Amino acid sequence: MGGRSFKLPHAFFTLLVLVHSMRLALGGFIPGVGDANNISCPEGERQALLEFKKGISDPYGWLSFWGSEEEKKNCCNWPGIRCSNQTGRVIQLQLGFDYLGGMISPSLLELPYLTYLDLSNNDFNHSYIPEFIGSLSNLEHLDLSSSNLSGPIPYQLGNLSRLQYLDLSSSNLSGPIPHQLGNLSRLQYLHLGDNNLTESENLEWLSHMSSIEYLYLSFTNLSVANDWLEVVSSLPNLKNLDMSACNLRLSSFSQFNHSKSFTSLESLQLRDNEINDIPKFSGDICTLCELGLSGNNLNGQLIEHINDLSGCAKDSLEVLELARNQLWGSLPDFALFPSLKGIYLSSNKLNGTMPKTIGNLHNLEHLDVSLNYLQDVISEAHFSNLSRLLSLDLSGNSLTLEFDFNWVPPFQLDKLYLRSCKLGPRFPNWIRTQRNVTILDISNAQISDTVPAEWFANLPPKLVSLNISSNQIHGQLPNVSTMSLSELRFDLSANRLEGPLPLFSTDVSSLNLSKNRFRGHFHLFVKSMMGIWVF
Repeated sequence: MGGRSFKLPHAFFTLLVLVHSMRLALGGFIPGVGDANNISCPEGERQALLEFKKGISDPYGWLSFWGSEEEKKNCCNWPGIRCSNQTGRVIQLQLGFDYLGGMISPSLLELPYLTYLDLSNNDFNHSYIPEFIGSLSNLEHLDLSSSNLSGPIPYQLGNLSRLQYLDLSSSNLSGPIPHQLGNLSRLQYLHLGDNNLTESENLEWLSHMSSIEYLYLSFTNLSVANDWLEVVSSLPNLKNLDMSACNLRLSSFSQFNHSKSFTSLESLQLRDNEINDIPKFSGDICTLCELGLSGNNLNGQLIEHINDLSGCAKDSLEVLELARNQLWGSLPDFALFPSLKGIYLSSNKLNGTMPKTIGNLHNLEHLDVSLNYLQDVISEAHFSNLSRLLSLDLSGNSLTLEFDFNWVPPFQLDKLYLRSCKLGPRFPNWIRTQRNVTILDISNAQISDTVPAEWFANLPPKLVSLNISSNQIHGQLPNVSTMSLSELRFDLSANRLEGPLPLFSTDVSSLNLSKNRFRGHFHLFVKSMMGIWVF
């Protein structure tokens, strides 16, 4: 994760300026009380903030209203600052997502009543987290995420005994997690994920965090922390746990005594590890809403694994992620899980048919069974009750979709992937009803029809990617040069389209018309702003 560039598209910069102006009109991220209550910040704290500003690079001038002039004297009115209604002391410094750089000045120590410090989404040029932050004894909220830091987590942060929220994610941090963090007994939210951290011994320090509710340790190397399951399961208030890509190699959960474990857990994310089976105790977690085990070493029949979830979790489970494993066999009767909103089973070895009972999942929003070996004829019965469906991916199977030509689905999809499914020979009329779709892939779908001219000339307004390649679509394309197709990616290759080369808007970001029968000259355009060739 290198330092972010400050070169932004002009439109985005204009938006940032507009947002900043609105913030100024409201007195900053969280309105300061300032003159409205005849309260002003102490001179020493104003000087401390100005000293902090000296160490900051501010390419967009977010801190231009911080100053020594008389009209800027009250720092409680500065953007990003909030003061106490009673005393005027600075209690919040919120400068997240301001594209600031430079260094974090120790002048913050002159703000002894600071409870909230957010410097996230800035660029501190690979500097270390200052150790002095551990002396801001009143801090309750500390967010330094995505700020291009580096180095280890200073153990001094363990001195912040009032801290309830700590986010150091996506910050290029490395080295072991200091066990002193276990002193943060009031901490409810801890996010150390997406760094290069390691745990060289065990997670015993974590067991002291009895208040923790949200724990995110993704991409932390826990390969030698054999006590991870016992520790995290003992946290009485834990609701969300993410230990994805942590080099967990547990081969079996069968020896784990789970009778009093995970009593509040709602989300368990163990993606991209080396786990061999679904935790059998997960079926007995009556609060479990999300289970993520994609990218592990799960093998065997899917139905047998699903049986491990047949306890009280079957009524609460909303999202099941088992993609990128070695599961095989038929799809189970997912109607046993009436609350399901998302099913992700792509890239396994599943075969057999698609049960019609999937149509009974009235809450289903996302279904992905792509890249398996399913063979079936899909009819309206599979989808007739799925009015909330937003994304559907059936790609890479041997599925035939046979719908009545005049069928109107009960859903409006955002993403639709049907690559290598059989949809033809006619162009599927029901797809024309999907007006909210952003990504549409019906490539290699055995369509040997003409493109519906009216539909093609009036594509869905949110569409960003259209792939109808590798069919036998013939005839001429209508002129779409006047349409607003900003950043749309077209792939119409490997068909039988003919006639004069149609005109496309130069707003199109990519265009593939190869392996067709067009005549005439190709025009080469260059989009100067994004540097994208369109051919």
